[in-house]
Amino acid sequence: MSISVILYIMNLPNGWSKQEDKLVLVLKCPDFMRALAMLNSFADISESMNHHPDLALRNYNEVVVSTTTHSVGKITDKDIKLAQEITDLIEYQDEKILIEGKGRE
Repeated sequence: MSISVILYIMNLPNGWSKQEDKLVLVLKCPDFMRALAMLNSFADISESMNHHPDLALRNYNEVVVSTTTHSVGKITDKDIKLAQEITDLIEYQDEKILIEGKGRE
C-alpha cells in the first residue's frame, strides 16, 4: 500500500470506512429521487475516471459505494481519487442546498 493510500485511510472523509480491501460509503439521502440522482452522478464520475466501483441503492434512499482496484485486489490511488471526487460532489451538493435554503451570506 502506498503512503498516500495509508494517509488517506487514516483520515477518511465523513461517511467513508475501510472494510477489508475496500473503501465503502453509505450515503442516506432525503428521498428516493435524490438517492437515484446521486447514484447516477457517482456513475458519471466513475465512468469519466474509467474506474468502476460497486454501486447500489437500498432502503429506497441509501446509496452504497464500494471501491477497490479489482486487478490488484486492494485499495490503490485510483480508489482514493474516486472517493475524493465523490466526496467533493457530496460537499458541493450540501453547500448548494444550504445556499438555496438560506441564500448566500
